[in-house]
Amino acid sequence: MVALGVGNLILLISAVLIFLPRKRFREVLDYFVKYRFYLLLISVIVALHLLEVNLVDGYTTSLVGRDFASLFESLEGDTVFWFSLHWSPVLLLFFVIIYLVVYSFTLWFSPLLFVVSGEKNALRSLAYGLVVIYILALPFYLFFPVTNVYTHYNLSSALNNVIPSVENFFYATTTHNNCFPSLHVAMALLIAKSSSLTSNKRYRFFTLFCAILVIASVIYLSIHWLIDVLGGVIVFLVAAVVIDYVNSIESEVLRRVTPSFRDRKRINRTVVLLIQEVKKYCEKNKIKAVPLLVGSVAKDTYLRDSVDIDLFLLFPKSTPRDILEKQGLSVGRALLKNTEERYAEHPYVRGEFNGFDVEIVPCYRIKNPSERMSAVDRTPFHTDYVKKHLSIWGRDQVRLLKQFLKGVGCYGAEAEVEGFSGYLCELLIIKYGSFKRLLKAAKEWRVGKTVINIRGVKVTEFFDPLVVIDPVDPNRNVASALSNEKFSLFIHACREYLHKPSITFFFPKSVKPLSLNEIETRLSGKNIVGIKIMKPDIISDNLYPQVRKSLRRIKASCEKEGFEIVDYKFVVKKDKVYLIMKAKELVLPETFIHEGPPDEKREHVKSFREKWNRDDDDVVRKPYLKNGRWYVEVKRRFRDIKDFLEHELPRMSLGKEIQGTIKKYGFSVLQLNELITEDLQEFWTEYLDKKPPWER
Repeated sequence: MVALGVGNLILLISAVLIFLPRKRFREVLDYFVKYRFYLLLISVIVALHLLEVNLVDGYTTSLVGRDFASLFESLEGDTVFWFSLHWSPVLLLFFVIIYLVVYSFTLWFSPLLFVVSGEKNALRSLAYGLVVIYILALPFYLFFPVTNVYTHYNLSSALNNVIPSVENFFYATTTHNNCFPSLHVAMALLIAKSSSLTSNKRYRFFTLFCAILVIASVIYLSIHWLIDVLGGVIVFLVAAVVIDYVNSIESEVLRRVTPSFRDRKRINRTVVLLIQEVKKYCEKNKIKAVPLLVGSVAKDTYLRDSVDIDLFLLFPKSTPRDILEKQGLSVGRALLKNTEERYAEHPYVRGEFNGFDVEIVPCYRIKNPSERMSAVDRTPFHTDYVKKHLSIWGRDQVRLLKQFLKGVGCYGAEAEVEGFSGYLCELLIIKYGSFKRLLKAAKEWRVGKTVINIRGVKVTEFFDPLVVIDPVDPNRNVASALSNEKFSLFIHACREYLHKPSITFFFPKSVKPLSLNEIETRLSGKNIVGIKIMKPDIISDNLYPQVRKSLRRIKASCEKEGFEIVDYKFVVKKDKVYLIMKAKELVLPETFIHEGPPDEKREHVKSFREKWNRDDDDVVRKPYLKNGRWYVEVKRRFRDIKDFLEHELPRMSLGKEIQGTIKKYGFSVLQLNELITEDLQEFWTEYLDKKPPWER
């Protein structure tokens, strides 16, 4: 005891000076609290091991009634015994110190170092690896007793030769026949593996060197058979696979996005309470509707920080549409706070209940999707299909996919995003089985050439970038909301992640805006013009399609006038909408050549010449023939794109609400220097940077 204590004390003092970081006591205490689960796990396994050694092992050994050391001797011969015949005092002392002092020191110091250093991954690896190793080794210790080498050969103990009576203490923590697989070997390798995940290079090399010496010591001291050592290595390799998984990027993402037990409990209570309140309200007001939980909460595919409770009110098919809408809205308005009326095929209510976002949507209760009377009637069937075909493991794969899509900017079927819906994510995991397999398949997808038909039913032809046939309604493409841009971005992200995985694909860094001076410098000389209008007071699903439509119409009008638009974007802010275009030229030449018909088209030539062969200030050069075709040189109405937009924008056919806003509140055509504002600072940063979210 004294020798072991002195040895560990010397090592501790050395380790404090070499390995331990200088941390404040309060910070260290916080780490102990934060990592208490892993420390508890390690403590439980240690306690179970001591219980097995001191109370259970003797009983099971007598129950088995046989020792398997002779079997090992017959397989490997006297290889380990040979070392006992060639012991030297120096090497004997060295390896006993390694086996008893250094190894035991790393067992208790490693978790201490990981906690004090805040090395969560290393401590997690040690805890989980210990659990795996002990689960695999325990059945052998109980029912496959193998006596150590020196006891089997009736040799004197090398441990006692160096430190007299040390075995009296040593065998309180192990037994003579708990040899296969070697716990010393497995644990020494586990500590080295866990230490490799730390930022402490010195300790990494120290534990790796110790692991090699521990393996050498159990053989040189004639303690373990070679098969014991091999068993220890195999058990460690299994634990290493588990460690690599729990420390993988995907596992880290799941730890962040998977709801905790406390989260689930609160959500479930809220759902039960909400359904009770809806039933009470319907009974009181004689509304013949049955509440049904649908969506990601019902399917258990929701993300921890993104919980939407979707409650459908199922009305009888005989209910008139106006009654369904009126009563459905009344339930939502009565029970939810901060309500907002939205519109799918018919109105529904979004609001808050018990701190959660809730949507109460009326629909018809039908027995088959083919009977649907409105688009949302099929949603309960979507929920049933996913619950039936998505495994428990698959739910986490859906969470990975959702967070990946959020990170790369492709999650959400709403008009603002034009990306992947939650239901589409679930179907893709059902189809491919896992997040990784989906990514491997998706990297080969092509825009407009990818069709996924889970049930293999005959369907009509679709012309969307991605086609995923709804297994509930084969006449519907679940991916119809996905734009070419977001589909291409997803394929690119899949290839990049598979090539070089990173947590930033799931949790990208926030945009760090460039200074306005830097933006101005980098945009200098660019032919950029913008239009600023008031933001119409309409929901996003109506606003964004109108903005896109309006921008396309404006671009087409500019190009018809001769202004070539090489790029165009829009930005929606809290109360403004910016339409931004990059032109090849902002100011055009005073005249332009208008092309007429070929000379052989006599009737067209006659009309062309009659039209342009007139005395007009706009006609600079009357019709002339060149290389078999007629031309005329004409003055431009608008040379400056700013003048053109200011004059013609109110006359263009734009989105209904956009056009109304322009008519009511007016608009501003902005030059580049007027667009470099704090309001657009983040937009310009992303525009100039051109990096995808995961590369920020």
